[in-house]
Amino acid sequence: MSKSLVTRFKSELRTTTDLMELVDVLKRVALSQFHTLDSTRQRLGWRKSETPARGDELLVDPSPLASGGPTSAADPDAKGPALSLSVVLEGFFRLIPPEQSHHPFLSRPAPPLGIVIVTSDEGFLGGLNSAVIQRALAAREGQPAELMVLGGRGRNYFTDIGQPFTQFPGIGEHIVSQSVDALRDHIAEQFLRRKVARVLVVYPRPLSFTQQEVHSVQLLPYERPPRGPGVGPLDPPETILEPSAYPIIEYLIKLWVSRQLHEVFWQSRLAELGARAMHLEASSLELAQAKKKQTLQYFRGLHEVTDTSIRETYAGLIARRREAAEHRR
Repeated sequence: MSKSLVTRFKSELRTTTDLMELVDVLKRVALSQFHTLDSTRQRLGWRKSETPARGDELLVDPSPLASGGPTSAADPDAKGPALSLSVVLEGFFRLIPPEQSHHPFLSRPAPPLGIVIVTSDEGFLGGLNSAVIQRALAAREGQPAELMVLGGRGRNYFTDIGQPFTQFPGIGEHIVSQSVDALRDHIAEQFLRRKVARVLVVYPRPLSFTQQEVHSVQLLPYERPPRGPGVGPLDPPETILEPSAYPIIEYLIKLWVSRQLHEVFWQSRLAELGARAMHLEASSLELAQAKKKQTLQYFRGLHEVTDTSIRETYAGLIARRREAAEHRR
């Protein structure tokens, strides 16, 4: 084996070692971000069926709707109770008869379809972005659809295939209300103008830290709960609505859509960080196997080169001794 080949093995081994250190740093960053985001999410009270802080300020007294029933607390230290928007909407629709609750947000699902596709701005997700995109494409069922894409990975994919779409910023390290509001306003405008008559959001969500799945949920139209027994009076004698049912329905459902989008953003970011950490862990194991193989190659080559050098040196010494002996004769 030549010295140049050993030098190449040494260079590859050094490169693999550097990559392992880089992957380890990226993995630790993803782990730290996951746990920080998860603890922040829990501290802010973002659990299922709970309303965001701005909704808490507006819905601080659940008694007219919940009839004294229990409410879920988003945070023990939060100001005022956090009343589930689902409970608010259910109670509201129980307070008014169906003939008074007419709004496009309550229309039955129909084409055309609008799909919100949540992808990542970064890589190292092990195919999670591709799974989200394929799930969204399958939801079209061969029909044209209005695509609203979040994240650079989705933008690159649909640009490459020439599919028209509306681009929105991806979910960064910090989930800001401005991004949620911009997306919500666009969805509501498209829906009210009848550009779309049904809106789905397709996104990744974490089942656990090590496992993620692609999930879809319908944002609009809002599915009005059945008028069965439950929270609030079933048939109130009289309901006074000011100014009217239409703006109240629009406000509450927009608030509900914002809450749903916030939850989607939180879960998508957690799924992204978990998938990245697991993908980097798998890459680290692959690099460790490659390093082990390269180390064996390097030392085997080094031993062969060293052995060849010793043999050549020994043969040279023997040859010089023979020449010296013949010269003395």
